[in-house]
Amino acid sequence: MKTSQDLFKQLDEVEALFSKGSIKIAQKKVREVISKSKELEKVPNKLRHKLNFAIGQSRYFDDMSSFATNPKREELIKEITKIVKNSLESPKKQAHLIHEIQTKWQLLDLSSRPASKEQWNKFNELTNKAWEPCSEYFDELKQIKINNATQRIEIINSINKYVQDNSSNWPKPKDLIQFLRQSFDDWQKFAPVLDKDLNKLRNAYFEAKKPINDAIKKQEQIVIKAKEALIEKVNAISDEDNDICIKKFNDLKKEWKNTGSAGRKADNKLWDKFNKSADRFFNAKKEVIDDELSKANELLSQLDSSEISVNEIAKSLNDLKNISKTKEYHSIQKQINNKRKEQELEKKKITINAYSNLLDAFIKNELDKNETPSSIKNKLNDKALNKSNTEALVYACVKLEALAGIDSLKKDAQLRQSIQMEMLTNKFNKVADRLNSVDDLIIHFMNNISSKPTAAEKTLWKRISKTIETLL
Repeated sequence: MKTSQDLFKQLDEVEALFSKGSIKIAQKKVREVISKSKELEKVPNKLRHKLNFAIGQSRYFDDMSSFATNPKREELIKEITKIVKNSLESPKKQAHLIHEIQTKWQLLDLSSRPASKEQWNKFNELTNKAWEPCSEYFDELKQIKINNATQRIEIINSINKYVQDNSSNWPKPKDLIQFLRQSFDDWQKFAPVLDKDLNKLRNAYFEAKKPINDAIKKQEQIVIKAKEALIEKVNAISDEDNDICIKKFNDLKKEWKNTGSAGRKADNKLWDKFNKSADRFFNAKKEVIDDELSKANELLSQLDSSEISVNEIAKSLNDLKNISKTKEYHSIQKQINNKRKEQELEKKKITINAYSNLLDAFIKNELDKNETPSSIKNKLNDKALNKSNTEALVYACVKLEALAGIDSLKKDAQLRQSIQMEMLTNKFNKVADRLNSVDDLIIHFMNNISSKPTAAEKTLWKRISKTIETLL
């Protein structure tokens, strides 16, 4: 005989089942407790109150189930009423239609609280009237229902065999759930059955599944405890270095993924709790990142106002280790690169202008005001020539055009061909040509022009200026 303490424990299980959404199992346990409480000589008031509360919960869920399914049953009653009032010409088609409506009715009974007596009597009476024109087809459909019952018995037997084969070493919950889903899909295929078989088969089906559901819950409880233990480990992390804290959390996250499933509802709640336990690390990390981003933007402002150089900001950014993977950091790097390109382009323009203005500065004796590299200016003749060496000037001009890939004048075609052959020979023989660089050729030109160049010689310099834009 059960003691009141045993019944208290069962009612605690009932509350847990209701809270998890296992309504059918909880309601079954409530009925068991009601039955066993009648065996007690006296039911303690505390137990009676707890039992009444469980009965109230059971009725509440029954009412909710009825609230959801009763309108659907009323729709089925309307459908069968239409058939009674307007029979189809084909008895076979009418039988199939009735068969479909009965199937829907039985599936509602399977998934929710059974219909009320009044609803069932009304539906049953209408169904019998609807069957009357189908008497010749009735025997055939009856055989279908009998065959469906046989198939459902096979499904129940297969579940029982699965339990027998696996109960000593249950598969993972994921596999058990998959098996139950497949069994349910198969079960749904074989409906309807005869009314006299419906409840018996349904009860046998639920009883067959019970050990599997219990195994799933047992395994999920183990996983729940394992995940709760990991949450406690996260709570215990307290290293001074925040990066170490995050690393330890990420290591625990890997463990979390290997613990398995605790059930959909429990998994979601535990996962939220697990992550919230680590929020303190990531909030601290965010503060560090925000601070470094602020410093980076300040450096960028200083670069824009020319307070610091590109190299200085690049060096300073290397010290900001925590933002290197952020999109803001990449955006700042892009702006720095653009600034570097702008500066290089500006520097290039200055250099090109300095080279282009070199002849004017030389003629006016103002080389000290020109920004051409000193390596060129230091090699220019101190004394101006009385007369230019035209051959040397044309040679320098045509060779620079050849190096730049710019077409020369037709009159210089033979010289250009000779220069290209000379360049090819020197390259083939690996001979270093003194006049093979831009600077050397410009020095050669400047040292062979007089202080008073002719218009033709100035035109040669304009041609050289065009090569400078390409070669530099």
